[in-house]
Amino acid sequence: MTNKSTNIKFPDDRSKSNASRLEPDDESYDFEEWEIAAQLRDEENYPGLVEYCKQRAERLPDDPYAQYYLGEAYVLNGEYEKAIEFLSEHHRRHPDNLDFQYVILDALFALGKTHNDFDWVQTPVILRMSSDILEACYEFLKLKRKPRSFSEIHGRFLFEGYVLFTEEDLLKALSADGRFIVEDANADLFAKVRVAGKLRTRGRSARL
Repeated sequence: MTNKSTNIKFPDDRSKSNASRLEPDDESYDFEEWEIAAQLRDEENYPGLVEYCKQRAERLPDDPYAQYYLGEAYVLNGEYEKAIEFLSEHHRRHPDNLDFQYVILDALFALGKTHNDFDWVQTPVILRMSSDILEACYEFLKLKRKPRSFSEIHGRFLFEGYVLFTEEDLLKALSADGRFIVEDANADLFAKVRVAGKLRTRGRSARL
């Protein structure tokens, strides 16, 4: 077995940020079962998580969430090749499923590969740190009267594609761009960001 993925820092926590999530009224939703899985994950008992998710995936072969969580468990346990092999067929059957796409990407990047090393039926959207990302931040902030939290700004990208940059990457880029003012940059996600030159005091705005 390969080394556990705790040595790999992924751009973000896919299990918490993916666009498609279980809803309480979903037939496959069982709070007690997912509570057990969450506990195994919190304890970093990834071999146990794999076995637990494998049993559930075998019991619910038509449940895409059960298959996704098993693929993710393989990644967390450092079994990247197995994750790709397991989810390949599920991707072919459900090419637009973002959960499957993102776990496959996690495994590919952990292996030092690129998205081109997989035969995609539907190619995923991959967001890299670029001038386009900063421009999107500027367009979002330029009409805002008040600073916005960095967590809100970063979170907007999680629904647009696979984010291949860390929160630290984005915060550093915003701080270095003269169009933005980053307040409390050391607060990380709790930092505030605004467009440079924006008026922030109500009194001054009223006088104008």
